[in-house]
Amino acid sequence: MYPNRHLLPPYPEKFTIALLGERVHLKNNIGNMILSNPNAFVTVSNSHVVAENDSFKVVNAPDFFDEKCEHPDQQIIDLMAMCYPGPNLFILSVDSENAQEEKVTAQIITLQGIFGERITAHLVLILADNESCHSLIHLKEMFQIQLATTENVAQECRNWRHQSLHHQFQYDYKNYSQDVVRRRRTALERLRCNPPSHHERAGNGAVDNTLNIVLLGLSGTGKSASANTILAAGDSRLDQRQLFASRASSLPVTTECEVRIMAKPFGRPVRVVDTPDFGHEHLKNPQTHIEECKKYCQPGLCVLLLVLQLGRFTDAEGEILQSLERALGWRIRESTIVLLTHGDDLKRNREQFTSEHTPFSNIIQMCGGRYHLFNNNSKDTKQVIALMQKMSNYWNIFPKFEKKALLSECLLC
Repeated sequence: MYPNRHLLPPYPEKFTIALLGERVHLKNNIGNMILSNPNAFVTVSNSHVVAENDSFKVVNAPDFFDEKCEHPDQQIIDLMAMCYPGPNLFILSVDSENAQEEKVTAQIITLQGIFGERITAHLVLILADNESCHSLIHLKEMFQIQLATTENVAQECRNWRHQSLHHQFQYDYKNYSQDVVRRRRTALERLRCNPPSHHERAGNGAVDNTLNIVLLGLSGTGKSASANTILAAGDSRLDQRQLFASRASSLPVTTECEVRIMAKPFGRPVRVVDTPDFGHEHLKNPQTHIEECKKYCQPGLCVLLLVLQLGRFTDAEGEILQSLERALGWRIRESTIVLLTHGDDLKRNREQFTSEHTPFSNIIQMCGGRYHLFNNNSKDTKQVIALMQKMSNYWNIFPKFEKKALLSECLLC
């Protein structure tokens, strides 16, 4: 199901690159080559743009050398927030028309003034052609930096990633508070991962604040049944056409990502997303379904429920969290609650059970100790209310939460 699962490395941290320079088109080109994606950077604007793949996160920064910049401090704070706690690498891109020694030297000195002299240990000068690279080769010794050309930048970045994956640049916060950067990081991450689009706006132009609750896990653990338990807590009169398909079967019942929307439980709309078992041998085109899941399963406004069945624990489930993190490209454990199904089978104290059963305990601990018990044969809405309460306690996502039954307005779209 998950081939060579025991040989897979731990969750890989992404190699973060801050892309600097004056020419937007050149920076876009370099970023696209690093990410092996010609459409990663296409906009022409003097603002931060972020793109990433499984190995790299690239922050295409605005022009720090523009003396007419209206808010230079904000740009610096934003870059450090997007790369927090610090980028692994700074790339200074220089086109052939501006590859004069005087100008490039002034740019490096400017960067030292902004980020500190230690930046040069993490700085690479990328030139547009070999001729420019040879003409500036002595800057390598002068500033102890590295030089490369756009021709081999993709391979060089892979080499640098393997050589110094965990050596991040540490900003000294001489001019800006670290708390300011952290708060800005949270705000930018939410905005980046949940950008408003034309179909996400209400008639008055307000941005939709729908929360995604995404259920993940292997086939047969009770993902769809748990999703239906959540939906039914909002309206017990729902018919089968409004619920997710759920039945006992030796083959996966859920074969694609499916979505239902609850209007306003606890003051905000909720999107419930049921997903297939991405690693099941009978699932066709699994990467297509993973990409669809990524639309809802992103850092920011989402809560992930990793569904496990009490009394059943396979080798695949022992590696499921790491496998999902590799597939989705981020540490989902930071936004995950382990949902234990078949709670009606538990005849003893649940804390005692989880502590004594190491496989369950290990996954729960990786998810920050967050777990919840579901009995999908019960129509008691208290278990859903308790789950929502935990979500609110962990991430403050239901600011209007009241400890009472789900509102009658929780209708299904």
